[in-house]
Amino acid sequence: MQHYLLNWQIQRCQKAINRNPEKQSSWWKLNELCARAGSQGEFITFCQQIIRSRPGNRPAWSFVEQTGEGNECPVDLVAFTKQVVRLNPFDDSAWQHLDSAYAERGNELELISFCQEIAKMHSDNLLTRARLATFYKKHAKYADLIAVCQEIIQLRPDDAQAWCNLGDSHAARNRFDEAVAAYEEALKRKPNYVVAWNNLGNVHHLQGRYEEAVRAYEKAIALNRDDATPWVWLCMAYVEMGEHKKAEEAVLKVQKRLPLVANMLNEELGRLENARGSEDVHPIISRLTRVSP
Repeated sequence: MQHYLLNWQIQRCQKAINRNPEKQSSWWKLNELCARAGSQGEFITFCQQIIRSRPGNRPAWSFVEQTGEGNECPVDLVAFTKQVVRLNPFDDSAWQHLDSAYAERGNELELISFCQEIAKMHSDNLLTRARLATFYKKHAKYADLIAVCQEIIQLRPDDAQAWCNLGDSHAARNRFDEAVAAYEEALKRKPNYVVAWNNLGNVHHLQGRYEEAVRAYEKAIALNRDDATPWVWLCMAYVEMGEHKKAEEAVLKVQKRLPLVANMLNEELGRLENARGSEDVHPIISRLTRVSP
């Protein structure tokens, strides 16, 4: 009799969850009842059913993600989450759970292979292409990164990050004019994009367009004065321009605001001095040494 009563209570809980799947108390009650009935496998199966139709359901995910090889009802979390993504390829929460599953139990190359599979199946899926872009950039696969960024831009022309990644790819391949054009497109869409301003400055620097580089670095600094990189390269640009007084002023500002950048700036100026075979940089290195902590 008690067995039938437990089953009846379990069914009632399942119906309550189907009506209101986000109610935590119903989930904990169902978990307790299934544990008493010795039917944890049934409980996990029910959780998976809810997730397949509602991939953003946090209570169900919390129970499924607690299972593993050491549990009574282990779940191959990677395989299950891939199944959920295939059913819901445009649901960001499903992709986030897949990211977590691979981070803990899978491998990056397998995840990228899966992303490529979904991208081929869904030519308008931005979620998978964003992950591919991150992977290609991390592993310096610039030809692939250019291709996927162009796909993203075609789907979402105002995606500033895609434009910036495109600029990075062109810069890495020494295609500086294309890089500048891409960064400028990124900044049209996101004028306060610090990374794009800094990277634009770097490309101008490599082109020998130091005045334009200075303007870009100054813009990056105005947006984030605690970012060390544009400060260092601003100083370097002034040295290249022969503006030693401005370079010294930049050094002093760096030391006042970011004293831990001293070694980084010192090393860069030293490399520049050796490369140029000139004493032009020496007074600035001396100045840096005097104000270093």
